[in-house]
Amino acid sequence: MSDLAKVRLMMLAPVVMAFPVGSVAVFGLGADRVATADLIAWIYSIGLFAAFSTSFWPLPGLREWTRAERIQSAVFIFVIVSYVTHLSWELGWLVLHEQIAESRDSAWAYTWWAYIDGGDARYANAPVELLTIEVLSVLNGLVGVTALTLWWRSPGGDRRAVLLMMATAVVHLYSTSYYYLTEILAGLPNVDTTSFTDSWIKFGLANAPWLTMPWLVLWWGWRLISGGNRR
Repeated sequence: MSDLAKVRLMMLAPVVMAFPVGSVAVFGLGADRVATADLIAWIYSIGLFAAFSTSFWPLPGLREWTRAERIQSAVFIFVIVSYVTHLSWELGWLVLHEQIAESRDSAWAYTWWAYIDGGDARYANAPVELLTIEVLSVLNGLVGVTALTLWWRSPGGDRRAVLLMMATAVVHLYSTSYYYLTEILAGLPNVDTTSFTDSWIKFGLANAPWLTMPWLVLWWGWRLISGGNRR
């Protein structure tokens, strides 16, 4: 395993394990659900940003990498994590949001309630604008998986895949901006603004990669297409 793969595993493994371990801690060991949710939020937010930045770290295995290679690597780790998130946490909520809202004290639903509690209560009452955002996100994930399939099936890369990934980046920017603004302009009624973690980490930092990383995807895609190079 390369050093890049190792550090990415070190960053992302805690993110993946935080939710099931948190559920066991709260419902099996009696840990405080609020404190546990806060810890999950910090692990998730910092872990994602760290993982997305790893290709720019001064790792021995990356010494010969060009800037373009580092950017492409960052783009792919971001889009893969994004599409997995869309087709797991968000798809799960979209399909089961009514049951999740009724199961605050069930271990299986804590994966969502760890965010709902303080981070965004809209996920408990499912307003139409949030349902719309999540439908777009799930569709974005499906388009993204199609793009990755096209890319990896073509030895030299596939321009259609690049365009599709750029399209998903545009949707990320739109849906995340809409998600933030509909809550912020309303005065943050669904976020616990008395808590730094709830307002700045859960609601703020945890969603921020989908406002920052898409610009890198667009820049990468534009360089490939305009330069005529597919890799």
